[in-house]
Amino acid sequence: MPQSAPSSASVDLAIIGGGPAGCSAASWLTQLGLSVALIEREPELCASLQRLQFPQDWLLGAPGETLATLGQRYADQTLNLHGLQLFLQRSLDHMDWQPGQGWRLRLDDGRTLQARALLLATGLRPLRPELFFAAHQAQARVMDAIALTAQRETLPPGRCLLLGGGDNAVENALYLQARGHQVTLWSRSDWRAQQALLDRLNPLSQHITLRPRTPLPFRLDAAEDHVQLESRAHGLESFDHVAVLLGYEAEPAAWLQVGDALQRAGVTAPSHPFRDEPRFAPLGLFVAGDASGRQHPCVQTALGDGVVAAKAIEAFLRPLQEGQPSPALRRNNRQIIHISGLRFGANLGVLDFEREGPQPILVDAEVNLGAQTIVSRDADIGHVLDYRRVRQIIIDECTAEHTDLLEALLGKLCTRLMKLAGVVGVRIKVTKLEIFPDCQVAISAECGQW
Repeated sequence: MPQSAPSSASVDLAIIGGGPAGCSAASWLTQLGLSVALIEREPELCASLQRLQFPQDWLLGAPGETLATLGQRYADQTLNLHGLQLFLQRSLDHMDWQPGQGWRLRLDDGRTLQARALLLATGLRPLRPELFFAAHQAQARVMDAIALTAQRETLPPGRCLLLGGGDNAVENALYLQARGHQVTLWSRSDWRAQQALLDRLNPLSQHITLRPRTPLPFRLDAAEDHVQLESRAHGLESFDHVAVLLGYEAEPAAWLQVGDALQRAGVTAPSHPFRDEPRFAPLGLFVAGDASGRQHPCVQTALGDGVVAAKAIEAFLRPLQEGQPSPALRRNNRQIIHISGLRFGANLGVLDFEREGPQPILVDAEVNLGAQTIVSRDADIGHVLDYRRVRQIIIDECTAEHTDLLEALLGKLCTRLMKLAGVVGVRIKVTKLEIFPDCQVAISAECGQW
């Protein structure tokens, strides 16, 4: 059973986040004989899963079970681990890192932890664009993914607008339609949901309206009994409820404190979302699960990430025997994908003529894959990042919807490319070829590790 937490303690590893990834890593490392402290801000482990009561069929070996059932099972096993110190309903107040000593954490109740290594397993949070969630217009009728999941069983039938085109948006559209709601499903790009869900959408249904490849509304007014939106494609419209299901982002709170701690110690902080970068392992800093901003987050990948992180942490805490090559020597081949001179028409610009149709642009991109194992033979393309995918992502992001500012387009490109598995840094330059008759205009951006 987890030990009661003293006011000050020293452990081999501190884990921030008690979801599937954090619990998986804790299970492996305690069974390997290492001391672990697990810090979770919710009152229970795997709390995000335990709110999801609908049956699922995508987790191998658990067809028809709810994520709540699985989450409770993971939590129960973690609660029975020997050598685990558990801190529930606690968050970080401050942290520091010092060479040779590791991480010193102060919790919000004043207790302190000294840890040789730190694992970020803080998961995701829904994207909440300012337009829809401005503080001055907070309104229960405008929901993010978590709020919709909690309320959808009790929502009275009405006019529901779902913004998004992924699995979550389509699954919720089908659920609400089946319960008597008049659903509008609105995506700024093509549908991205799995084909099995898309096959169930009936474009001729009187209860569901499909709007793919449509720029999102640019104004929202939330009243007590309705939500009014305005878009260029459909003008003014009114709905009973609006759910913004535009995806998730890595939870930044703990990462920001890590960045501050490293900056104070004179170490360049990692980019966000923080990836499993070899240069941070010597600091005893690791990441697991959805906190790394993986492209396709799910329970099974989080569990697997916890195991991978646990083995990396064990290697850090128990150094290789003398005579064996260090990880740094085995991973010293930095690889970068270069895409130069990519030309196409993009929906970009604030001038009147730029809104009339696509404008020609030129994109140059560099994608840093970081240190790679040196190989001298052909490998399966499934084991590398396919540059065709990088090219298509650039085109898709620039053509999916109209973007006023070039700076905003650069931000979209950087964010999307940084989510690709294995990518640690991105450099992007976008050139507008015909904005002026006597010159071209370009802006470049750099993010991540270089």
